[in-house]
Amino acid sequence: MVTQKLNNELAELITSSLDLDITPDQIGFMPVEEQFGDFGTSVALQLAGPLKQNPREIAQQLADSFKSEAVDKVEIAGAGYINVTLKPEFWQGVLSDVSLDYAKNSLGRGKKVQVEFISANPTGPTTIGNARGGFIGDVLSNVLSQSGYQVTREYYFNNAGTQISKLLESIKMQAGLLPESDERQYRGSYVEKIATNLKVELSNKSDDELKELITNHILAEYIEPAVKAMGITFDVWFNEKTVLEDGSFDAVIEKLKGLDLVFERDGAVWLNTGKLGDEREERVIIKSNGDPTYMAPDIAYHANIFGTREFDYAIKVLGPDHIAQFPSVKAAVMALYPDKDLRMASYQWLRLVRDGKEVKVSKRLGQFVTVQDLVQQVGVGVARMLILMRSPNSPMDFDLDLATQQSNENPYYYVMYSYARAHSLLKKAKGVGLEPAAQPGALDAHDIRLIKAINQLPGVLCEIAEDYQVHKLAFMAHEWAQAFHDYYESAKIVDLPKEQAETKLLIIKKYQVALGVLLGILGIEAVESM
Repeated sequence: MVTQKLNNELAELITSSLDLDITPDQIGFMPVEEQFGDFGTSVALQLAGPLKQNPREIAQQLADSFKSEAVDKVEIAGAGYINVTLKPEFWQGVLSDVSLDYAKNSLGRGKKVQVEFISANPTGPTTIGNARGGFIGDVLSNVLSQSGYQVTREYYFNNAGTQISKLLESIKMQAGLLPESDERQYRGSYVEKIATNLKVELSNKSDDELKELITNHILAEYIEPAVKAMGITFDVWFNEKTVLEDGSFDAVIEKLKGLDLVFERDGAVWLNTGKLGDEREERVIIKSNGDPTYMAPDIAYHANIFGTREFDYAIKVLGPDHIAQFPSVKAAVMALYPDKDLRMASYQWLRLVRDGKEVKVSKRLGQFVTVQDLVQQVGVGVARMLILMRSPNSPMDFDLDLATQQSNENPYYYVMYSYARAHSLLKKAKGVGLEPAAQPGALDAHDIRLIKAINQLPGVLCEIAEDYQVHKLAFMAHEWAQAFHDYYESAKIVDLPKEQAETKLLIIKKYQVALGVLLGILGIEAVESM
C-alpha cells in the first residue's frame, strides 16, 4: 500500500537526518484534497516540540530531502504540512494490479479465528433485531478471510434456561394444558402452530424432552431458513448443552477454583470477578438449586473454543443487551487462557420505520417482523446495504420507505447502477470495435481520481481487520459509485480517440472488477442490468 511505503520512507529519513526515533505509524500519510496533491502528513507539526523548531522549517527540510521512486513532487502548505503528488506511472501500476485478489493481505496468515454472531436462543422466529448482528458478523468474517485468517462462523444456542421454560409454558397454555395467564411470555402464530403440531407430544413427553423437541423445531423451521435468507452459512451450530454434558463445565469450575477465583456461599457458587478487575466484585455462576447462570456455561464454551478447538482468538458480535456482560466473561476466560484473545464487535439497536413511525415489535407478544419478511419485501442486497451503511456503534432506524425505492436515493440502487452502467458501457464499446487497453496509456485527472478511489480498499480492509467497523465498506461502495458516475459523465468515451478511449475502458473494466470484489465482501450479489 502506497501510504505504508511513504510512511516507511519518511520515517527512515527523519531517523537518519534529524536523529529522532519515530515509527511509520506516527507519520500518518493520508489522502488530501486534489488541489494539494495525493497524500499529506502533519508530522512536521508533531516534531516541532521535540526539535524546538518552526514546523514549517522542519517541513521544508524534509521536503527538500525526501526521495521516493513513486513521488513526482513534494510541497509544503500551511503551518507545516507535507504534501506529495505521485507520478502518473504509479497510478498506471495501481490500475494494472487490480484483480479479484488485489485487496487481499496476509495479516492473519496461519491464525485461526472464530466469529460468533446472531446466537439468538430458539424461542421464536429470527427478527430484524438479529439481522444487524448477522450482517455485521458475516461481513467481518469475509474481511478476516481476505486478510488470511482461517475463519469459522459459529452460531451458539441453548435449549434450556428460563426463556425456554417460559416458551414451553406458553405453548402448553396455547394447547389448553395450562390455564391462560396474563404473565404468559410468548404469543403469535408460531406458538399456535407448535401447539397444534405437537399436541400429542405435549401430553406424553417430559419437559426436558419437549424443550429439545420444540427448540429443534424452531431451529429447523424458523432460524435456519432465516439465516439462509440473509445469505449466511454457519460452519458450526454449537449447543450449550455440549459443554454441560461432556465434563467441560465441571472441569472449568475446578480450574477456576485452582486459581482461587471461585468460592461457595449460601449454597451457591460465586466467581470472584473483583480479582479479575470487574467493577462488580462477585457474580453467582451456579445457583443454590444447582442451575448454572449464563456466565458459567459461557466460560466453559470459551474453554472449548480455546482449549479443545485451539482457536487463536475469538470475536463475539454482541448487541446492546449483551455488551455489559462481556467484560466479566472475558476476564474469566483470559485467566484460564492468557495466551489467547477474546474480542467483541458490538452494535446498537435497530428499529423498523414506516411512514416516519416506528413499527412496534415484541417477540413475546407475538408482534414482530421476521428476517424473511424483510428480505421478501426489500431484497437481501438492499437489507444488507442499508443496515451496513450505519456505524454499528449508533442506534439505527431502518427506513422501509427508502428501502423499497428504486432510485438514487436508495444506496443499494445507486451503487448497483454504477456496476450495471459499467457493464453496459463496456458492451456498447465492444459493439463499435473498442476494447479495454491491455496496458493503461496516459492518464488525465478524471482517470486518476477514479483509480485513487478503488485503491483505498486494501488499506481499509486492514483497518477493519483490527477495528471491526464494517460500515466503512458500505460507505466506500457509495463513494465509489459517486466517483464512477462523475467519471461516466466527464466524457463520451466511445467518441474519444481510440487510444484514449481504450485506456478509459480499461479503467471502467477495473472499476467493475474492484466493485465486484467489494460487493462480494459485503455479501451482495452484483447485477449487470437494472
